[in-house]
Amino acid sequence: MWEAASAKFRNFLLYGEQGLAGNKTLVNIFQDTLTLEYGEHPLSRYSVEWQPDARHLLRVGNPRLYDHPNPRPQQPLWEPGEVEWLVILRTDPPVRRRRRRGHIVLIQPPLWVNVSQG
Repeated sequence: MWEAASAKFRNFLLYGEQGLAGNKTLVNIFQDTLTLEYGEHPLSRYSVEWQPDARHLLRVGNPRLYDHPNPRPQQPLWEPGEVEWLVILRTDPPVRRRRRRGHIVLIQPPLWVNVSQG
């Protein structure tokens, strides 16, 4: 989980739980349901829609947040419904970086040659 209490999965940031920021969570996908879990407890569940290639997500929606036994580090700053809280954010796809083909090796000859006359 990132510091913002959300997990990055593919091109989406999905809210998990504020008290678990910095911890590893499990992303469980079964058919059209994506679940974020910590330990044996579900944190949130989302419905997903797949792209035609059945490998990439097209949409994520219908968030359902669950209570869990882990304590929160602080009380909420706002009352529920007072501030709009986005639990699903779509991010840009990762940019593939080109690998360098090879390294150029350059050997510089010595500038001065110590020639001793014998």
